[in-house]
Amino acid sequence: MNKKLLLSLILFLILPVFFLPGFIPKSYGKSDNIIGKIEARYKTVHSISAYFYQKEIIPGYSQNMSFKGNFYYEHPGIMAWVYTYPIRKRQVLKNNNLYIINSRIKKVTVINVDKEKGGFPPNIVAVIGSLTRYFKVIKVRTNTGAGVIEVRLKPLRLQKAKEIYIDFAINSLKITSLKILTYQGQRIIFHYSHVQFNGHINSNIFDINFPSSYKIIKEN
Repeated sequence: MNKKLLLSLILFLILPVFFLPGFIPKSYGKSDNIIGKIEARYKTVHSISAYFYQKEIIPGYSQNMSFKGNFYYEHPGIMAWVYTYPIRKRQVLKNNNLYIINSRIKKVTVINVDKEKGGFPPNIVAVIGSLTRYFKVIKVRTNTGAGVIEVRLKPLRLQKAKEIYIDFAINSLKITSLKILTYQGQRIIFHYSHVQFNGHINSNIFDINFPSSYKIIKEN
């Protein structure tokens, strides 16, 4: 995965989605205020763990890239991706640095992502807890048959994403899927399952203290 693609994944990894036919449209601002409920729900979330399936579709490439693994978030904005397919590796976002850790070859690549945010802070709860601060809500749709709420968003500030679609489970408001469309025509899709809020997460998952035998490479 190239650096720019990787960063775009990180900066948007927290929102879910798929456009499904048969949705019943609801407009933002009605008395039920779905967006307000979502924002209020995520302001009480201190940790998230989930299994994810990630697919990337890049214009001009005949083969799509697919990944599987586990995602972890802990307040106030620490995140980790433990990839299990097709390769095993761990990525940790902490203190505005992304650590790409390959324990097999004892190598760590460190990328500072502070300048790459483009107006979208990489903090799940801060973003979903304040959606209207970062995005214009284009449409909210409810699919009672699938049990999901789809939210279509456009960033208020120019960044890599042209549009973002988020799916939330109707009852729990937990993330179920995410689709990102970029200006270059790239599509990044995530599906989430076994999502758990406010559960215990082993601190070792976010560990960035490496043995002296590891080679540390800083890319910026």
